[in-house]
Order: sequence, then C-alpha cells, then structure tokens
Amino acid sequence: MAQGLKKPSGNKKKSAASAKKQQSKQLSKGRKNFKPKGRKATVAKDDIVATKAINKKNEVAASAKALGAGNTFFLQELKEVGTKEIQKKKRNQMRVEKKSHTLCSRLKDQLRKMEKDT
Repeated sequence: MAQGLKKPSGNKKKSAASAKKQQSKQLSKGRKNFKPKGRKATVAKDDIVATKAINKKNEVAASAKALGAGNTFFLQELKEVGTKEIQKKKRNQMRVEKKSHTLCSRLKDQLRKMEKDT
C-alpha cells in the first residue's frame, strides 16, 4: 500500500465534550447574564458609576426645565438639545482625529518639539 493514501473520513462524529464546549452557557434561572470578574469587574463598575452620574445630571436638567416652563414643557426640546450636543462632540472629535492623523501635521509637531529642545 502506498504511503499517505488514506480513505477520507468525512462522516466523523464529534465527541460529546467538544460539542458541549461549543454551546454557549445558557441560564435557566436567575440572572440572564454573568457578572464580570477580575479586571472586567472594575471596568464595569466604572461604567456604571459614569452612567449613573450622567443620568443624574440629565434628570436634574430635565426637572429644572420642567419646573421653569410650568405646563409648556416638552421632551422633544430636550431631545433636540441632546442630539445637537452629541453632534457637536462628534464634530470636535473628528476635527482632532483628522488633524492628528495626517503625516504633515505629525511631522510639524515633531519639528516643533525638536526646536523647543534645542
């Protein structure tokens, strides 16, 4: 028999252990997701704290506007202000990124740094 010639085994069954590993863990009772552990836990806590702070600030702004407006307060106004603020932040971020990623601007910055050092 020639070496290296084998019959292809196309109908090979997987073991139960490897099939079980491929399935994602699903919870049947209790929490529907897993709590983060280790470094991810601290990052998750930071995210939660930041989210709560933002929500509190937004709630204070909304309630102050509602009290000041009397009965003519609409959430649409607050939504428009929020979308404008987000667009402004995105524009500023894109402006900074575009400027810093061009070769010319990076070289100019390096030249300025070299001039300051001498």
